[in-house]
Amino acid sequence: MMRNMGPDRHTKGRSRARALIAIVGMLVLGLALAACGSSSSSSSSSSSSSGGSSTSSGSGGVATAKAQLQPYEANPTKITISTPLKSAPPKGKKLVMLATSDPNNVKLQNSLKSLAASVGWSYDQVSYDPANSATFNAAVDTAITKKADYIAEAGIPLTSAVINKVKQAGAKWVLTAVYPVTVQDPVIVDANGYESDYLMGTVLANFFISDSNGKGNVLVEHIPAYPILGGFTDGFQAQVKKLCPGCTVKIINITIPDLAAGKVPSIMVSALRTNPNANYMAFDVGPFATGINSALNAAGLGNKVKIIGEAADEAAIAALKNGTQTAWTGFSPIYSTYVMMDAMLRDAEGMPINAKQSAVQPTQILTHDNINAAVGSSSSWNQPTNGLAQFKQLWHVQ
Repeated sequence: MMRNMGPDRHTKGRSRARALIAIVGMLVLGLALAACGSSSSSSSSSSSSSGGSSTSSGSGGVATAKAQLQPYEANPTKITISTPLKSAPPKGKKLVMLATSDPNNVKLQNSLKSLAASVGWSYDQVSYDPANSATFNAAVDTAITKKADYIAEAGIPLTSAVINKVKQAGAKWVLTAVYPVTVQDPVIVDANGYESDYLMGTVLANFFISDSNGKGNVLVEHIPAYPILGGFTDGFQAQVKKLCPGCTVKIINITIPDLAAGKVPSIMVSALRTNPNANYMAFDVGPFATGINSALNAAGLGNKVKIIGEAADEAAIAALKNGTQTAWTGFSPIYSTYVMMDAMLRDAEGMPINAKQSAVQPTQILTHDNINAAVGSSSSWNQPTNGLAQFKQLWHVQ
């Protein structure tokens, strides 16, 4: 998944929100492409609630949440993959990236290009418009004509037809943040999958339970049209239900049109007015919180709720530093390119690829207290800081 937006500013919110169709890995480019079943026509004010039943008592649940949160308070130091390659990778393979102009997609492009060069592979890319499924299909065809051994894609749910087209051409798919997807030939990996979002949801829930001392009431922004984000809400709700009988979770579903129109802040403020007992507000992607502090302040509700969420972007990190937001999970889009490259190298050597290890990446609970230690002077989170060096050691590459 890719997340990236600027600071909390109303004046930029609407134009940036329109770009969110492509952010989050362009997860729903042409929903018809993948027939995911999500719809942008559902009411933006629709919501669901959860909470109440639990397998733990209040105090016991809080203690459990604190214990489970502890390993995620420090900077991650190890990558999720540990088995080295049999030998240095073979040279001469070709990687083609299906590319967009989204800033985070550009980060992936630059990283994959550098990684390919480091192992003696060639790299090319084919651009497409994430709002036009025809250009995506054309990009796949062009990648095939370029004699790609591997075709990399971020976020687009693939039809069986496009999967088989690549297989018949003798190439293989290398994916990140795609859901739903089955990792089987010709799909060799889905880096940063549903499991990663589920983990971040669980970690954030443990913070919510601990920080509220088992009495939290949270409104959770959620966009059902991005299926992979269900991992976050699933993980969050399951953990709260398990550990916190005194907590309340209410999901606020938001549609793609309302997202694109920059209405997320106003919808969440309205939800807060309707649910005045809420004392937390959670977001399932960093950029979706853009404008929320300004909107809350304008409504006279600036001190009513603590802002938390998954996958901190640059704006969330800045808000943690200045104390205007409370907690986010760390997320690095670049880490997924290391996993994608790792899978290609293993495939090239005929080695097995651990789908479970490849689907989850390191994360961390980020707060005002640890954000400077976690990112230093950087505006983004990228841990472990020596992650690439650890992967290159596995690859026998200097």
